[in-house]
Amino acid sequence: VLAGGGLRHSGAHGVTDELSKTIVEKPVSIADFHATIHAALGINPRKDLYVGSRPVPITDHGTPIAEMFA
Repeated sequence: VLAGGGLRHSGAHGVTDELSKTIVEKPVSIADFHATIHAALGINPRKDLYVGSRPVPITDHGTPIAEMFA
């Protein structure tokens, strides 16, 4: 899904069981996945958008997966 896009990582991130039903190593939350996509696009994943005066985090405070950029 994230092939290219400026990421330097090659291969898969994490491990699942033989049926790909259960994450065995390196689980990633949805918020972290979204933060990784935003970071790859050059968008600050910590940024808040505003609905009126209410801040809305764009990634639910996710953290980019550092391995994807190394």
